[in-house]
Amino acid sequence: MNRFNSVDEILHFAIRSAQETADFFIRLSKQARNSKMKRVFETYAREEFAYMVRLTRVREIGPLEITEEQMEELRVSDYVIDLKHERELQYSEALEMAMRKVRAAFRLYLDLASKTPNDEIQSVFRSLANEEAKHKRGFEIEYNESLLLC
Repeated sequence: MNRFNSVDEILHFAIRSAQETADFFIRLSKQARNSKMKRVFETYAREEFAYMVRLTRVREIGPLEITEEQMEELRVSDYVIDLKHERELQYSEALEMAMRKVRAAFRLYLDLASKTPNDEIQSVFRSLANEEAKHKRGFEIEYNESLLLC
């Protein structure tokens, strides 16, 4: 699939992506270098589950009102990060994957916020983008600190 065919498809994609990310963070928590980071990753996973609920509620707020022309600009490949691997990732590799995943989610939420004229929905997407940015910063800090310990 190269592009999204409907607003509903976009929301389903975002919800599935949040689920996949939460599952990945849970796996990452098992690799954490200490109990503090384990709790951080578990918190991030819980927050991703909360994002799923918020994304589901977007439909209740009202239509996104994204035009066909705007839909053309949303390429699925811009937001897909495959978190499935045949081998166990090293901790630093897993952190890199997590950073790519949250960056893709950040871009998706900002892109959706910029395309919908609904102020309330824009606010939801901007809020989600800000939270993903916080996750990314957290992963960057952990990545840098874990490299210093090697």
